[in-house]
Amino acid sequence: MSDEDPIKILQIRFAKGEITAEQYEQMLSFLTRDVSSFKQSETEKKIENHDSSSSQAATSEEETIEPAIETTDKETDKDVDKEVDKESKTEEKNKEGIEEEPEEKSGAGSEPVLTEPERTTVKEIASAIADAEGPVSSDAEPLHEEVAGATYNGEGEAIQPEEEEFASGTVLDTPITDEQIESIEISEEIPEELTEKTETSESFLSQEDLGNVCYVTAVNLVQAGEFEKAYPFIEKSLTIQPDLTLSWLYKGFIHHNRKEYEEAIFCFDKVIAKDPFQIRAWLFKGYSLFHLHQDEKALDCFNRVIKEDKKQLRALIYKGYCLKNLKRFRDAVKAFDASILVSPKDLNLRLNKGICLFEDKQYYEALNAFDKVLELDKRNLSAWLYKIRCLIKMDRIQEAFQSSGKLLEIQPHEVSVWLARADLLLKMKKVEEALDATKKSLLLDKWNPDTWNLRGLCFYKLGKFDEALQCYDNALKINSKHLDAMKNRALCLHKLKRHSDALEYYDHAIAGNPNNTEAWFNRGLIFHKAKNFEEALNSYTKVIELDKFHVKAYFNKGLIHRQIEQYFEALQSFSQATSIDPSFASAWYHMGLIYTDLVRHKEALQCYDKTLKLNPKHVGALLNKGVILEDAGLKREAFMCFQKAANLDTKIAASIKGRMVH
Repeated sequence: MSDEDPIKILQIRFAKGEITAEQYEQMLSFLTRDVSSFKQSETEKKIENHDSSSSQAATSEEETIEPAIETTDKETDKDVDKEVDKESKTEEKNKEGIEEEPEEKSGAGSEPVLTEPERTTVKEIASAIADAEGPVSSDAEPLHEEVAGATYNGEGEAIQPEEEEFASGTVLDTPITDEQIESIEISEEIPEELTEKTETSESFLSQEDLGNVCYVTAVNLVQAGEFEKAYPFIEKSLTIQPDLTLSWLYKGFIHHNRKEYEEAIFCFDKVIAKDPFQIRAWLFKGYSLFHLHQDEKALDCFNRVIKEDKKQLRALIYKGYCLKNLKRFRDAVKAFDASILVSPKDLNLRLNKGICLFEDKQYYEALNAFDKVLELDKRNLSAWLYKIRCLIKMDRIQEAFQSSGKLLEIQPHEVSVWLARADLLLKMKKVEEALDATKKSLLLDKWNPDTWNLRGLCFYKLGKFDEALQCYDNALKINSKHLDAMKNRALCLHKLKRHSDALEYYDHAIAGNPNNTEAWFNRGLIFHKAKNFEEALNSYTKVIELDKFHVKAYFNKGLIHRQIEQYFEALQSFSQATSIDPSFASAWYHMGLIYTDLVRHKEALQCYDKTLKLNPKHVGALLNKGVILEDAGLKREAFMCFQKAANLDTKIAASIKGRMVH
């Protein structure tokens, strides 16, 4: 007989003394008539009888019962009379001091004989079970990618950051995401439907009693982590009592454990509709929405929980996660601060707070948060990596380098540590040392695509484009969807003048993501260099549609318009570029060239002066300004411009020698 068999569960409860012999017989009699809902395999043969004549009668009666057929009221009355007769015989023997000889054990279903049984109701049993239960954790479930290293684990109590991802071939320039492992703890509450009901005068189980038994059994199984075994019982409970709120709640728990989040939300909505103050329904609905990446809706659920209980730790933590995903980093910091007040020893909360501060560009405060984590756990890899990133952002490169050295002493066999070291060396322009660091990383794990990508970047900076291309190819053999390796490979193809191959990558990237601004811009750049101005303009226009503040797209678009003598459009593009970035000297210079072409010397001089104010060594601006001044008869001022240009670039000194004669 399987563990799921309700009769087996009933026998175990009877053997433990949780129910009396009378209650055992009543429940057994009722369950044998409802075999359509539960698995039964010859359970009737294993039930011991105290009376040989009643055993024969019970056996003949069991043979007449067929599955999925309910008995009539008369049959039920007869069964009850038989049970009462058997019980009365047992009581008479007990009064006379006669002990029955227990029959030989026929299997796992043998029953001990009990004297002076307690008289309790099914409702009282259910309440006692609920009072004795404690929270039990289910299997953890992973949610999202993060930095490698010890971080969080638990349903909001801990998050595990995985290995750091690298954008554009670097380790420290990309945000690290969270892998979240949720451990579901369900503490049982005594349902009012069971505790408030008084004992009935009936001596047999009603449909409602059976529904309560199924509910309690399901709760016990959920508490033990047996979610799949609990499901048929909770379904039976809802079939009998479809309005039982807590049954819907536990059905939602089971669906959530199965990762059937839509079904779980449906169940929790049923609970909330009947009881808007059922906190667990709001909490688990929030979890389900979070896993469906519906962060705004999940945030509403967690706020509802916090409104009722301001110290509900998991709600506070997951509120922080939602706000973090929504890039509302300052609000996320407040949520993690509230979580830290409730659980001050949880280092992972402090780590998440630091990450949010870092993403909000509050580097000094973030550094303090990571230092606090390292003060309590000096081996916390994620805290070290983020500390290094903070120091780099604050231009404290030497301190970052020293921190990476300490991290190597603590974690010398971690691939991500060597990758962080290599990236830092690249930023310090120590490319050969960075290349050596990637070699050591490969000795630890030659199948790491991030290592190959970063090694390719080292070769790229050394001008060894063929070796760089081979490294990027290796990275893509390991992970064909490694975006940084794909992008860096395309840049390498540019350098090797294999523009058609590079263009193939950008077209592929755009097909996968039509909103990929960088792919559109680089596609335009290839066509621009190939003098395919129409396609280039189309690409730059698309970039501007996606990002109206993309200053380089405006600038390149202006260059094309000037080259094809569309001066009005060119001026518009350069004006847009300078309005976005007033310090863009080249844009001011090209505006000056257009005004020169249009013989609008006053505006041209203003643009050249603006260029020279931003970049006093701009040779082109000096020369063009000198030409205009010379044409205006201002020989001395023109001579000064030509002389400065010649001092900056000796190659042009001979070409302007005649003009320098004063």
